[in-house]
Amino acid sequence: MNALGLVSVISFLISIFYVISTTAFYAIISLAAISLAFSYIPPIFFVAIQKIRGNPPKYGPFKLGRYGIFVNILALLYLVYIITWMPFPTILPVTKSNMNYAGPLLGIIIIGALADWIISGHKRFQVPVAPKF
Repeated sequence: MNALGLVSVISFLISIFYVISTTAFYAIISLAAISLAFSYIPPIFFVAIQKIRGNPPKYGPFKLGRYGIFVNILALLYLVYIITWMPFPTILPVTKSNMNYAGPLLGIIIIGALADWIISGHKRFQVPVAPKF
């Protein structure tokens, strides 16, 4: 119930942005899409590097076999393509009301996260330990 209530409140608050400014609403929605695509890059990249080095991770019940590295590289190329073009405005000429602000917002968030890491995040971080069964 708490999770449903939280999702409902957040959805309501985001919908208020649509009433106030459609540009702000679209920036929030675009930022979510770009951030999701951006978050896939590190795990796919590091798994591909491990496979190329000959030290693949422990597999679960599904494995792509010899096509795994190809699929990883294809996924990375697709993600780079999507992240490059997703922040672009959809209408020309670009005005303040049709500008896609998701790219600059993502840059600000990344800079803020890096600043937090440099200032104090590296002191707070604890490496997660896998549970022993």
